[in-house]
Parts: sequence; C-alpha cells; structure tokens
Amino acid sequence: MLASGLSIRDSSSGWEDSRRACNCRSRRGTKVNELRIAQSQVNLLQPEFTTDQPDLQTILALVYEPLMQWRSGRVTPGLVTSCEVRNDGRSWLLTIRDDARFHDGSPCTNEQVVQSLERMRGAGGSFGMGGVYSPYLEPLSFEPIGKTELLAESSAPTGDLADIFAAVYVGKQTGTAEPPLGTGPFRVEEYVEGELLRLSSVHRPDNDSQFSELIILQIGSASDRYSALLKGQVDLATGLELLPSIPENDGLTWGKTTNTLSVTGFLNGYEIPFSQPDARLAINLAVDVDEIIDNVWPGLAEPAATVVSPFHLGFSDALRPHGCDPERAKELFDACDMPEELVLRTPLVIPDRAPQVAEMIQGQLSRIGIRVRIEEETDRPKYALDTSQKRIGHMSLFDSSPLSTYRVLQEKISSQTQGLWWQGVKDSKADQLISAAHLSIDNCKRREAYSRCLSWLHENPHWLYLYHPVKLFAHRTELSGIDMDHAGLIRPGPAPSRGA
Repeated sequence: MLASGLSIRDSSSGWEDSRRACNCRSRRGTKVNELRIAQSQVNLLQPEFTTDQPDLQTILALVYEPLMQWRSGRVTPGLVTSCEVRNDGRSWLLTIRDDARFHDGSPCTNEQVVQSLERMRGAGGSFGMGGVYSPYLEPLSFEPIGKTELLAESSAPTGDLADIFAAVYVGKQTGTAEPPLGTGPFRVEEYVEGELLRLSSVHRPDNDSQFSELIILQIGSASDRYSALLKGQVDLATGLELLPSIPENDGLTWGKTTNTLSVTGFLNGYEIPFSQPDARLAINLAVDVDEIIDNVWPGLAEPAATVVSPFHLGFSDALRPHGCDPERAKELFDACDMPEELVLRTPLVIPDRAPQVAEMIQGQLSRIGIRVRIEEETDRPKYALDTSQKRIGHMSLFDSSPLSTYRVLQEKISSQTQGLWWQGVKDSKADQLISAAHLSIDNCKRREAYSRCLSWLHENPHWLYLYHPVKLFAHRTELSGIDMDHAGLIRPGPAPSRGA
C-alpha cells in the first residue's frame, strides 16, 4: 500500500478474484452509498490520451476535470470558470477556478494547466495514429497570468476553441508507482488494469454525488454484466444494448439514451459513383435505415439526418432523415456513371454489428439492380488505418464520435482542410459554410451558421447517413439519481430530495 492510499495488485487474477475482494469488503461493512458498476472496460488512461469509448471517458470524468464541460452541444464551465474572447477570436483569456485542488491537496495552478495542454499537444492517438487534438493546439501559445488566468493566443481567429478546451483534462504528473492525480469528484484508491478501479468521493462544495465510493469492475460481455447485476454482485451495469435480447419485468430499473455517435457509410469521393453528388443522394434514398434498425437494432437506434447527432451544436429540429425512396434512387443512379459492382468494406466491430448492417445494405441495393460485394476486415486497427489512407472501396462502414460539430466538419468534410478522415468529396459551398461558422465569434451567430451548414449537408450528403445508437443501462430499483448523458457517460449524481 502506497502512502497515498493507492493499492496496486497484479492483474493476472481475473474478474472472479476481484469480485471476491469486493465481497470481502462488503462483509466487513459495506457503506450504504457504495456503488458497484460493471462495464466493458476498466483502463485508467493518462488524461492527455484521447478516447471515444464511453466507459473510459466515464472514468476520466470521475477522476479529472476538463477545462470546460460539454453538455449536449453547449460548452459550460469546468476548471475554467470564465472565458473572455478578445482580438476577434485570436486571444482567449481563461480564468481557472481559484479553489481547484488536486487529490493530494496541492493547488491546481495555471502553470499546471499549461503543462497539461502541452502534453496533449504532443500526445499520440488510437491505433498508433497521431493525436487528434495536436493540429488544433499546435498553432496556439499559452501564457500564465498571475495565479489563476491563462492567455491562449493564435495568429488566426477562431470561434470554436472552447470545443477543444472541453476535451482537455487536467492532471498532475506523478511517478509511475503513484496514483493519478486529478481535480475531479473522485480520487483513485485502488486500480488493477483490466479488472477494477476503486474511487472515493472528494469532499468539496460542488461535489454533490450521493456515493462516497465507486467500484468499477470490468466484465467483458453484456450477458455477464447483466447476470452479475441480477445476482447482486454489482449495482449498475452499462452497455446492455449488446444483449442478444432485452429482458422485461426483471425487477431492475432500466435507463436509455440516444448517443451522439453517428454510424455512417463513408463514401469514396475520389472515384465513381460517389464522386457524383446525385449518386451520394441516391444511396441515401436507396438504403432503408428503418428496416436496418428493425432487424439489427430493434428499438435501439435513431435514423440520422446529417453528419452529426441532434445533440450537436447547430442541429436544427427541422432536419429529418431522408427516408427510403427506391424509385427515386434508381432514377438518380441510372443517370450516373456506375461501376459493375460496388465494394462495401466493413469491420467486425466498431461499429457494433457492422457485418449485419453491411448485409442489409447489400440486399436493399440489390432490389434496385445494384450489385454489392462485401469485404470484411477482421483487424480493426488496420481497418482504421486503411480508412485514414482512403482505402475504403466505394463505401465503408464507420462511426463518427467527436462531440464537436467543428471537429466533425474540419476532420471529415472540409476539402480545404482535407483532414484524416476526409474521403475526397469536394463541395465548395460546404467549405464556405464551414469557414463562416468557424469565424463566428458570437455564440448565437455561430450556432446559426453551423445550422445552415448541417442543413446543406443534409440536402447534399457526403456520407450515407445511417443511425445514432441508443445506449442501455440498468441498476437496482432502490437506487436513484443515476443518469447517462448523450455521450454515454454515467453520471452518479445526487439522490433526489424527499418529496420530489
């Protein structure tokens, strides 16, 4: 046991041993407000390493704090309590919460915030590729002012820097044998990679969690997580949308939320047919997304209407999915230059159940005389690398996870930026709309500008718009005040007040 209270054990013992350890603590006297969570992954990442996996993001958000908080398309205060935009968006003055302290009691200073920004600027990314935030942070300079202010400056104006700051989690560097130190609502007490994480609540005015201790357990399959919940071995289980069938009347409280993730078909804009705008519209009319959802994800997905979810900045309630119109789709395809067959690439996972979706698309396109050959890739990191290097056949199943509308458009749509995931579609009107939105400093005007851009991309699609998954979790009925946000993060909040 380290002086800090962090216990590190060998991870070779597996899930059963860690469960027995938790039960032993229970027999010694479980606290009423202890919460045991079963999720698919337990990995305490360094805060500068970005991930789009909700289980890992949940852990990050419990231990660390971002500079700013993302809340359904809006950026709200986090470690930064106020932000003043100056010089037409070239300078951003950030004020850090003056009572922010790391879990060892030391103050969180603006210099440590700069260190976190610098580490994130140089961090790598998933699948061995570069860090996704490096291009955004590289042009910036950071200057601490006094004890609690920080000036971020750029040579070019930007209205979207808050989106980037919302992904910057601040941590204090420690030795490899020391516990990670954040300023979040929970501190690390025990960690076994790939097995368990035990957290204790930090006493501070803004920490309203009803739970004094969280024990997060890794249980790989949804069926095993659900079984552990039924047996009382855990109190809450996530990722239950992956169950073969959704149980009913099981004595548990179930929750669900539509996720910000967009499951999509990337279209190859470098060659026919999808270098042609009419072909890109045609594929959106030919594919029956409702039928795919009914067969692959019954009741557990919502059709997509554009490149982001309804919870992103700029999404208009007036946007509706295209709907299936095979006759119109055939007319459009008949007027386009077409290959003898379309090559549709798919991974086995990420998106989940991608092969089943690919088979549904293949069958639907065959109804209007279009032959599709499916290429299945078993190596998911290779699939991501292939996609980044534009080796996608004519179409590839992928997902889009950034919470920032700005990032989605910069990295995947703009032919001026030609980002990592851009697939060759050139659309000068979209480029103009993206640039206009990015340069809008006023929040309301920027939202309206992004709304115009998203509407254009609905009418002139760059991708095959498929769906947004619905995420499921369940917990013991006597628990309350537990929620999951649209990004898929579990929020163990306060217990409802009596009489509420």
